[in-house]
Order: sequence, then structure tokens, then C-alpha cells
Amino acid sequence: MRVRVLGAVELVCDDGTVQNLSRTRRTLLALLAAARGAPVSSDLLVDELWRGSPPATGVNLLHQRVRDLRRALGEDRRRLQSRANGYALVGADLDQARFEDLVEQGRASAETGDHERASMLLDAALGLWTGGAYGAVGESPMIATEAARLEELRLVAVESRAAADLALGRQAAVVADLGPVVRANPLREGLWLLLMTALWHSGRTAEALDAYQRLFRVLRDELGVEPSKDVRDLQLRIIEGDDPEPAPARTYEEIVPRQLPPVVAAFAGREDHLTMLDELVATASVDESGRAVVISAIAGTAGIGKTTLALYWAHRTAPSFPDGQVFVNLRGFDPCDALDPLDALGVLLEAFGVERSRQPQDIDGRAGLLRSKLAGKRVLLVLDNARDSEQVRSLIPGSPGCVTLVTSRNRLSGLVAEAGASPMELGLLNDAEAYELLAGRLGEDRLLAEPEAVERIIELCASLPLTLSVVAARAAIRPAYALADLAEELGESRLDGFGGGRGDLRATFSWSVQHLSDAAARLFRLIGLHPGPTLTVLAAASLAGISRVRARRLLDELTEANLLTEVAPGRFVLHDLLREYAADLATGEPAEVREAAELRMIDHYVFSARAVHSAYDPHQRHLDALEPMRDGVSPDVVGDSVEALAWIGTQLPVISRVIDVAVARGIAPDRIVLLVGALERLLDLQGRWIELAALAEAALPGVRRSVSQGGDPAGLGVMHRAAGAACGRLGRVKDALDHLGRALDLAMESADLVGEGKTLHRLATVATASGDHAGAAAYAARSAEVFARAGDPIRAAWTTGRLGLYEALDGAYEAGLRHCEAALAELRRVAPGYRSEGNVIATIGWIHQQLGSVDEAAGHFEEAVTKLRAAGDLPGLADALGHLADARAALGKDEDARCARVESASILAQLG
Repeated sequence: MRVRVLGAVELVCDDGTVQNLSRTRRTLLALLAAARGAPVSSDLLVDELWRGSPPATGVNLLHQRVRDLRRALGEDRRRLQSRANGYALVGADLDQARFEDLVEQGRASAETGDHERASMLLDAALGLWTGGAYGAVGESPMIATEAARLEELRLVAVESRAAADLALGRQAAVVADLGPVVRANPLREGLWLLLMTALWHSGRTAEALDAYQRLFRVLRDELGVEPSKDVRDLQLRIIEGDDPEPAPARTYEEIVPRQLPPVVAAFAGREDHLTMLDELVATASVDESGRAVVISAIAGTAGIGKTTLALYWAHRTAPSFPDGQVFVNLRGFDPCDALDPLDALGVLLEAFGVERSRQPQDIDGRAGLLRSKLAGKRVLLVLDNARDSEQVRSLIPGSPGCVTLVTSRNRLSGLVAEAGASPMELGLLNDAEAYELLAGRLGEDRLLAEPEAVERIIELCASLPLTLSVVAARAAIRPAYALADLAEELGESRLDGFGGGRGDLRATFSWSVQHLSDAAARLFRLIGLHPGPTLTVLAAASLAGISRVRARRLLDELTEANLLTEVAPGRFVLHDLLREYAADLATGEPAEVREAAELRMIDHYVFSARAVHSAYDPHQRHLDALEPMRDGVSPDVVGDSVEALAWIGTQLPVISRVIDVAVARGIAPDRIVLLVGALERLLDLQGRWIELAALAEAALPGVRRSVSQGGDPAGLGVMHRAAGAACGRLGRVKDALDHLGRALDLAMESADLVGEGKTLHRLATVATASGDHAGAAAYAARSAEVFARAGDPIRAAWTTGRLGLYEALDGAYEAGLRHCEAALAELRRVAPGYRSEGNVIATIGWIHQQLGSVDEAAGHFEEAVTKLRAAGDLPGLADALGHLADARAALGKDEDARCARVESASILAQLG
């Protein structure tokens, strides 16, 4: 349960939906939230709810309102607790608490000179705001006092971020940020001082002096005083022509994304629509209301040219958006699931340099961070193929300089009503526009030579841009072929299974495929078995069972025929209608051909995941029991851990769909088990627990069905263990214990010692997170013993180190230290450079700290931080940094301690 008060007061469920609360319930929720977990007396609540004039039955009515609010809280109703004389909202996720924590961390970073981190943390804090504190919940004095306090802290955060950005040389961003804030708070001299400094450092001396004059007039007219000495001194320095202090050299790379896919070679018509888009950009340039200008309803049927129009205009107007242009395919009408808003926010943040492992794990957190990243910037977002308004709502930036262009088959009326989006609908091209499109691709001379054939082609294509483009591509590669013959072939190839426009479309696709080489046509049919959203050369090679070189040549042929689009080097997409058509064609292949292609496709991802895991963690043994790779499979080659993480970022959405295909078709459950098993540790280390839980839980039905038909139960245990591990990390303790208990039973039933050891290790992790350190130690001891019996010395040593940790947490420091030192020595013997060595070192440091050997503890923590950072183990790194901060503080190194503590808190906030 999350409670938002930094804007409209809202109660947000775990699935992201917002409860529809009455005014009284909303006010009651706001009053309890304002107390931040402290009890509020019934008398005060009654007085605040009825504004000092409560009815005689006020207390009874309050009890009824509390019952109503508890019902709205659902499973979280226990958080609204009764106290002796009132009520308290305990343990709720309050956005105001997150805001205050981030501001404190940001200001602490600035004090230590880490201005980059300070700016990032304060960005995230300010991004949580969506309006005035506590919105419109009545005239409660208690709420008004708390709202005023938060609004003051908000201004402090704005000033602190501006100061950090000035220290980083980001004067332009400071000027853009402070302009509207200064206008809204004209008596706040600190803001004027920062604004004058930013203008001066930008070379805008006259504007800086003008800002001083405006401040002078405001203070004289409103208060009868003159500006402070600091402001006057700055004015004097500007007048005397002092050179401003040089901006520091930037220690970071400012990421300006340029992600628009290539525009089509020929574009025709749509002049009215282009003019409308241009006018909206002009509006964005002058809009000072704080409203993001949204262009949503480029709506129309499939193949009408929505994406083409959006990209053509986006390329044409790109110079108006110097801070970046980003394109995201939301896959709203793909055969598989549309892109989730949380994942879409992740893609957008990655475009602006925020790695997925450093992003918050919830929609509100990511949306707030995106708004902060884009504040004061001019950015164009093209959100293509949206399913509905709900998918888009959280992706809209808050800066008036940003433009969001959304395409959809639906009209997105919700976005139009709620966000002020400007609707636009596309229809078919008229004959003149269709002629222009063909001429742009084939040349007007060729069209003038056969006017009747051109008319017939336009008629057969129903003036639909997609069909015209496919036909034009075919005609372009056959320059000597008469257009009349092309029109005749197209007319003869009509399919009779569909009527109207869709029939014309299928006819066009059919005609185009008929003119491919036999090998390219076969590959196109087999691509219909691939779930998307993207396809690599080696994945295509595996589908068809051919070499990489051969696949690349055939993909080029399909691209030339306008049946595929290469969106990045070696990565291809299909228009959703073409994917649907390819899937239809694939049903005509013999069942054994389809299944063989699907099994090769699955093997491609399984063996690619194996290569990824080997590159990232070469010491661990994975997929040892894997059967030989099927003939014709070409897995991806991954060189190092950086390439491994990049592969996960691009291929995880595909893998999710591949698992869905395998489960739906009831094929290769053993391979799916190995696929999820290979990714489990990588996703865990990167904090991608939501994705891990989704993969494991999606695979469970297929593996469970396989076991019921006589399959290996050990595989079902792997799925339960992966799901349990993710649920444990996400705080879903009951789900974690259910999954892990089942996993342990299955591993023991099937005599899977490695699986049993892994599951015991996961159970220990959940137990210690719940405070049961003795139980965790018992699980870890069993795990180490099982791994030893399994002949796995690395895991045996690792879990011995965890045993030492749990013993120490339970107060048995000497025993814990012995186990950890033995584990470290064994790891260094059997697996030098093992990635998780840093965790054991950190545990040794913590035990020394508890025993009073602070110097020795600090040395171990320093070493652990270095190793964990190199390993990319974010949860372990955050924990080690926190302990290092404590050790440094005990040694009197307060500034170093503060740095470590801030970095730890930042990582934990990003992990959610």
C-alpha cells in the first residue's frame, strides 16, 4: 500500500491502481499520513474532519469513517491501528517520507562535495511531486501546517539541486528550472541569488542584472527593504565586470539520446497533420503553465501510417529538441503482452543514462525520476503503438518543453480528457497522395508511362500506406517489369478468406511473398513462429537451421521487400500485421517442421543464456546436465560481463515471450527450466527481482504439466526456487516460503543434491530477513553439508560463509568468524577471484566490528566494497557500504562515513 500526498491525496494499491475515495475518507487518510505514524487523538480527528463544528455523534461517525477506510485498505487494513485515544497509520509507504529521506541524502552528498550524486538524489526527490502538497482535502489546520512544511522543504530541495547543478557547470538547466519557481516565490532571495549566478555564468550578464532589478522592486514594494548583502555583492561583481568563476570540468558524460529509427524513403501527403504537429511544438515553446504538451491521438487502423507520420515529423523537427529524441514501441497490439508501464519507464530512463539496476522498482519511483531527469529540458518522446491511456499515463514528462507523441489504433480519449492531449486521426490516403507515395519510390516517369496500371494498383491497395509501400518495394527491385503486369499479378493473388481492407492487405502481403526467393519465403514463414518483439540474426539462423551468413543475406532480402525493418544493427522487427500474416503462413508448414524450428529457437536462447552466465560468472557450474545443442542452432557469443548485462537488457523481453510460447505449446519444459536457472543468479545480483519472479511464475504451469506426465520433478523445484528467491527479495515472505518449501520437497524427492543445497540457502536468506538468525544458521549448515556431499566445493564454501554470518547475527561471533575465515580460505583455493568472495570478506569485517576491532573491520569493508563493486552485486555492495560507514564513523572519519552511507542509501533506494 502506498499513500501519496505530494499532489492529490491518493491510496495506491500494489498493482498500481488508485482507490476511489470519498472526500471524507481522503481527508481522514491525509490526517493520519500527516502524523507520519504517530497516533492522532479521536478528538482531534473529529475536530479536523468537521472543521471545528462536529455533530453530536462525531465520535461515532469517526468510527464509521475508520471502518470505511479500513475496507478501502483491503489486505493492509491492519496498518490503520487503534490506539488508546485515537488511531495511527503504521508502516505505510508514504511518498513524503521518501521525499524527506532523499532530500537529506542529497544535501549530505553536497556537503561532502559529491555534487553529481546530490543532483541525482534531489532530482529523484523533486520528481515525486505531482502538485501542491495534500491537494484539495479541505481546510484542515493540521494538514495546512504539514503542507506548508513540505512546500518549504520542496523549495529547499530546489535550491540545493540548483546549487549542485551550478557546481557541475549546468547553468542552462538551472536557469530553466528556477524561472517558474522564482516567479511563484518572488520574496525568496536564495532563489534569486542562484538564478543571477546561473545567468552570469552563462554569459547572460544583462539578464542577471535585470533579475536583480526585479528582486529590488519586489522587496521595496512588498516589504520596504533592499536585497541582502550577498545579493548586493553579487550585483556589484557583475557590474564591475569580474569574470565569473569557471565552471568545473564535467566528470560525467551528458547522455543525449538520438533514438529515432530511420524514416521511410518515400513519404506522401499528411500536410494538414504535419501543420497541426508543428503548431503544437510552437505551443510547447511558449507554454509556461507547467503542463507537458502531449500529442496523443495519432490514431487510426493498422497499416494507416501512424508510425510513419510520427517518425517523419519527428526527424523533421528533431533540431527543436536538443536534449534528446527517444522512440519506444509499446507493443500495444502485439500477439503477446504489451510493454508494461514499469518496463517502459525503465527503457526511457536507460535512454537518459540510468541503468536498470539503479532504477526504483515501482512505477511511482521511476516516473518521478523520469520527470526529474527531463525537468527543464526539451525532449521529444515518441511512444508508438499504445494499447490505451493507462499504458501511457505514467510515461508523460512534466516539463513544458517536452513533447510526447503517441500513436495508437485507439483514440486514447482518456489521455485527451485527463492530460489535455491533442487528438488527431488518420484516414486513408486520397488518390493524389497515394500517387505521390508511389512516385517517391518509383519515379514519376515510370508512373506517367502507365497511368491506368497505377490507378489499378492504388485501387487494389485500397490507398492503405502499408500496402502501397510493400508493392512499391517490389516494383522498385524489378525496374524492367511493367506496372500493368504487376497490377495483374496483384489482382490475381487476392485471398478470399477476408473481406474489405484486410483482404486487400493480405493479398498484398501474399503477392510480395510470392516474389521472394524460396529460402527467404521459408525464413519469413518461420519468423511467424518467433514471438518478438525483436529478432537477431542468430535467432533467425537458429529458427531456419542455417548459417549466420546465410541468415543475414535472407534478412536483407526481406528488409528490401519491406517485410522487415532493421531497427538496430543486426536487430529486426516486423509490423504487427506482417507478424500476424507470417504466423498464418507458418500454420501451413508441417507440424514436425514447426516444432523443430521452435525447439531450435528455444535452444538458441538456452545456450545463449549459458554463454551469458559463463561470461559473467565463470566459476559457477550451470547447465552441466544439458543435452547436446540441436543441429542448426547458433547461440549468441558473449565476451565479458559488460556484454552479458547488455544481452540481458535487450533479450529479456524476448525470453519472456519464448517461455510463454513453450508453455502454451507444451514443448521443451526441460529447456525452459535450464533457461530460467541460468538467468536466476544474474537477475538476482542485478536487483531485477520483478523480472525473475515473472519468468519463473510464467514457466511454472508448463513445468508442472510436464511433471504430471512423468517429467523430472527436479525441474519443477528449480522453478519454485527461482520464484521463491525473487519473492523473498521483494518482501513477499509467504509466497517465498510456499515456493521454497515446495522446491525443497521436490529436490529431496528427486535426490537433486545441488537443488536441495540451493533451496536451503534461499530458505536461510528468507529466515534471516525475518529475524530468525538461528533458523537461518540451521538452514545454511544443512546447505553446506549437502553441497559437500554433491561434490560442489565452491557452493559448499560459500554457504559455510553464510553460516558464519547467521551465527554472528545470532550472537555467536567466534563461531561465525571461524566459519567465515575457513570459507574464504577454501574459496581462494578452489575458485580464485570468485565473484562472491566480497560477501564473505564483508561478513568477516562485520564480526570484527562487533568484537571491537574497528580498524581491522574497516580494512575488510574497504576490500569487500572493491570486490562487490567489480562483481556488480548491488545488494551486497549496499550492505557493505553501510557497515563501512559505521566503521569510519567509529574511527572519527565523519566525512568518509557520510559518503559511504549516502551511496548505500542510494543503492537501496534504487533497488526498492
